[in-house]
Amino acid sequence: MPDMIKNIRQIFTADQLFRIPDYQRGYAWEEKQCNDLFEDLDLLQKPRQTHFMGTLVLCLVDGELRLDIAKTPYQVMEVIDGQQRLTTIIILLKTILEEMRQLSGFEPTAKRLCETYLYAEDPNGQPLIKLTPNQDCEDFFRDVILGINPGIQGTSIRAQERMVQATMLFRQRLGERRVTLGDGYAGWLEDLYEKVTSRLTMIVYSVEEDQEAGAIFETMNDRGKELTELEKVKNHLLYLSKQLVELTAPHDLHKRINETWAHIYRNLMACGLPGRNYEDQLLRTHWLMAYSYNTKTWENARSVKNRFNLRNYNGRHPELLQELKDYLDSLKNACTAFCDIYKPDRLQAFNNFTDPEQRQIVIWWSKKLARLGPRASFLPLLEAMRLRHAGDAAGYLQVVQRLEKYDFRVFAWLGARSNTGESTFYRFAYQVYHGSSLDWLIEELDQQILSHSPKADFAARFERSGLDWYNWGGIDYFLYEYEHHLAGMRPVQLTWELIKGRPKQRSIEHILPQTPTQEWKDAFTEEQRKKWTNDIGNLTLTYDNSSLSNLNFKDKKGQPGETGRYAGSPLFIEHQLARYETWGEMQVLERRRQMQAWALERWKVDAEPRPKPDVKTFEDLCHYAARFDLDEVVLAVHNELSAIGSWPTVRKGLQYRYPYNTKKSILNLYVYPEGLSIYIHMENFGAFPNMTVERARNLLDATSGWNWYSTGGTDRLLDGLRAFQQEAFPQEEKQ
Repeated sequence: MPDMIKNIRQIFTADQLFRIPDYQRGYAWEEKQCNDLFEDLDLLQKPRQTHFMGTLVLCLVDGELRLDIAKTPYQVMEVIDGQQRLTTIIILLKTILEEMRQLSGFEPTAKRLCETYLYAEDPNGQPLIKLTPNQDCEDFFRDVILGINPGIQGTSIRAQERMVQATMLFRQRLGERRVTLGDGYAGWLEDLYEKVTSRLTMIVYSVEEDQEAGAIFETMNDRGKELTELEKVKNHLLYLSKQLVELTAPHDLHKRINETWAHIYRNLMACGLPGRNYEDQLLRTHWLMAYSYNTKTWENARSVKNRFNLRNYNGRHPELLQELKDYLDSLKNACTAFCDIYKPDRLQAFNNFTDPEQRQIVIWWSKKLARLGPRASFLPLLEAMRLRHAGDAAGYLQVVQRLEKYDFRVFAWLGARSNTGESTFYRFAYQVYHGSSLDWLIEELDQQILSHSPKADFAARFERSGLDWYNWGGIDYFLYEYEHHLAGMRPVQLTWELIKGRPKQRSIEHILPQTPTQEWKDAFTEEQRKKWTNDIGNLTLTYDNSSLSNLNFKDKKGQPGETGRYAGSPLFIEHQLARYETWGEMQVLERRRQMQAWALERWKVDAEPRPKPDVKTFEDLCHYAARFDLDEVVLAVHNELSAIGSWPTVRKGLQYRYPYNTKKSILNLYVYPEGLSIYIHMENFGAFPNMTVERARNLLDATSGWNWYSTGGTDRLLDGLRAFQQEAFPQEEKQ
């Protein structure tokens, strides 16, 4: 172990160049971690005292050598673990170099610092960078942070912002010492340089392949920065790729893992979605779509590990290899869809839709959904649509339009709880990914809207008087959509980003002011002002409310071409107001009715509510299932469960009880047009004679919780129940 502990000088004088792989996350240290490092250096008071920073796991890049100007060869090492610490040390050394260059007597030391830790010169006179970040930050780090080619380049992703923040923090800390130490600053700076290079230590591991690093990496973390779930999944997959020994030919799984993670990190960062929350959300939505729509079974990286567990594939490594490749392909594509949902106006968004006109319409409607805020419950379904109906722009558009209607009607309009309908949307996503038709989905989405926002309830809001529309959470979206309606095909000048980027009172104006002058009091009685001031008919979007304030209507209207007035406004909604000669109760009502007619048309659902099935007996449910050609399957499931002593009670579906304790359920079955949704209580299946939970799971080929069986995929369910019956109740025991 002692020969593995090296200080920073030893690490950088070993004729090595360090490269951070593209599949690794970007620079993640923030102010707390950088301050901690600086304070740890301050605490190194005794001459031989060192500070242990953790581990550095390196992997040699075969066949790649670089030469410096003296023709000294350098091996290229990928940094598997330790990139945050190493990058921060380089940033600190760069700020120390800046200070040394401003002081006399430091020229040799400054030159040695730069060539040893930052960059030397290659035989062509080009910089030989000692530490190269991943592709997203490579140029920025070289030009801006190291200052090799300084220009006007700004930050574009969060990792770059953090690099700048670390630089500014260290400059600030050094500047403070320069002021407080005065003439003693030069000696302190030299001492700091010595501490950084010779008294910061790390355990250095070198591995031949970065699959080996996966087993090491997961037990380590950068100071204050826990491994993300995405990193844990990657490491588990790298570990599995090395354990696939039952194959007759080499595989490229290791390469595909790296490429997939590079794609994920690159796309998330490019969309401004870096960090643990978005990574976790991507993993979760993909899992709910592809593997289990039961949220109770999602345990982050643990779910992936349990699903792809070597013990479950003993003797079936070719099958595991194929399933891992399928997982990588779908996760990679889900990431693209995920980014398009959050950033529909990015240059590459929806580029698999080849028809330019259709693509623009999809982007147009996706931006509307993004303005309402991408609901977590919608993400798996939209991802499933992209993966299973990849080129169908028209189909995707129909789904986006219905989700926008659901979002507006249910959440914004009626104020339903944020998780309303969540489990149903997750089930829809799983069903679509596993083969359910688009026609079925459209019908179900319409019914979902009507279920949570009936037509009468949606229309009733306009019938209620005295509502405070101004303080309604959806007012900005409502008025912005009305502006687009009035614009027709013409461009809208006011951007959504401007509306959301400033206080509401600057963007939304009361035509009848909240603080009326005497002229307004003459036009409206006190009772009318209380009733109509905050009504939808009295509100408008505006560029700057302060220019209108409490002016009388004639002055607010102004003259054509007069800026800051309705008649000269670039907004269509204000142009419409300029058509009125006066503003009183009748005008508010007229405009209110116009907006009402538009809104009821804009967010209407053409479908009619589907009658709910009247299911009171087992025969009723079979009769209902016959509408979807599922009655024979329901009866077959019933017969298999009856054979092990279980009998159902009928609610919305069938609930089968554990025969040895009827208070416990073993299975709940629900019938849908496209198949069966079945909740399996695996712990109670595992309580049968001659059975364990693990064995029951393998026999049934199912997960604990919700499982979906499409119309054409019920054979797997029946085969599993028969296998369970035979093993739990051997023939000799029955006799």
